[in-house]
Amino acid sequence: MLMVVFKDLKPLQISEFLILGLSVALLPYSWVLTIYAMCLLAINTLARIAVERKVGNPMLSKWGVWCMWLMIAFFLYHIVSLLYTENMEVARELIIRRLPLIVFPLCCLAVDMSYLSRNRVRMLMWLFTAALVVKFFVRLVFVIATCHKLVLSSTFDPVHHTYMAMYLMFAMGFLYSEWFTHRGEMSKALLVSTYVSMLVVAAYIFFVMSRTGVLGLALMFLAVVAHQLFVVKNIKFGLLVFVAGLLLGGSVFLLLPDGNRRVTNTLEELSEGNTSDARYYIMGSSVKAIKENMPLGVGIGDGRDVLGKVYEDSGEEFAIKAQYNSHNIYLDVLLTLGIPGLLLLLSLLTVSVVYALRQRDIVLLSLFFALAFSGLFEAVLNRQMGLLFAGMFWMILIPSRS
Repeated sequence: MLMVVFKDLKPLQISEFLILGLSVALLPYSWVLTIYAMCLLAINTLARIAVERKVGNPMLSKWGVWCMWLMIAFFLYHIVSLLYTENMEVARELIIRRLPLIVFPLCCLAVDMSYLSRNRVRMLMWLFTAALVVKFFVRLVFVIATCHKLVLSSTFDPVHHTYMAMYLMFAMGFLYSEWFTHRGEMSKALLVSTYVSMLVVAAYIFFVMSRTGVLGLALMFLAVVAHQLFVVKNIKFGLLVFVAGLLLGGSVFLLLPDGNRRVTNTLEELSEGNTSDARYYIMGSSVKAIKENMPLGVGIGDGRDVLGKVYEDSGEEFAIKAQYNSHNIYLDVLLTLGIPGLLLLLSLLTVSVVYALRQRDIVLLSLFFALAFSGLFEAVLNRQMGLLFAGMFWMILIPSRS
């Protein structure tokens, strides 16, 4: 099997592929180890440039090139914001934290990645999905062994629940793509594995009690139904999926009431116009801070300080103590980098989505949905868990689609 995977690959291409495989397998477990893998990838890229004596990735289409350079431009604008930020110590720390946004695209632009065929990318995606499935069962055994009962909470997994939900939504999109595109050529064992993986990934989202994940999963389910009904024109199957999804979702809410209370409480608050949820206050404070610092924002280093001042002026003890960030990627970028930063981010997402739609690529669309939707409820590009996810999978998926 390995001989087939590495057939016709040069030694440094083999090492590059192995590093990417290591990176996707480690990400659900430890961003620290994934950072080390990213460093190995950068070293391997430099070695390829030295050995091959050429720079450039000829397989990238103009859309792929635009995606990579927009990500680099978004990173570079963080450095531009140093001109008007005051807290230089925090600014330097945050810029170093955001290095994945420039390392991965530069590696992608620097060397020929034509060896990264769709089947090899599928292998990487299966490895990522398998890592999530294995982790689910490891965590399940651990929780039962330590608590002597099944506990559903945001502490089910040590990784922040919003980031885990983002990974899981992406994996679910990949599994649907596999089933839709390759089910005719799948063996019975692989087909069963796909169905089991879908159930495990969906259960994982409920077990970590992520409101973002549950709502995102519901939207993805509706997208699948719409795809079957209006794109594939498979009316009977689309209706069957819709009914089956309603029954399965209803069963989950009945069987796991504790795991879904956060979602139902949120929906009740929305319907009643209740704004007691902390996120309402955080977002309102963020909007106030943004209005006072338009159009260029406060700079990469001062976002938390400016928000902290708004919290202090309001006298809300819980916010003053916790020093929350904006909990929204778009508000966070608008606060720190202003309108130019937000335009760069939206341009990156828009170009990538248009490219994915042109390619009719479900996996690529799933990546951007998971990132953009999770960004509504968490500043996912503030932590390495989100930065590594975005940069790495952009690098892996864009070239194979060019």
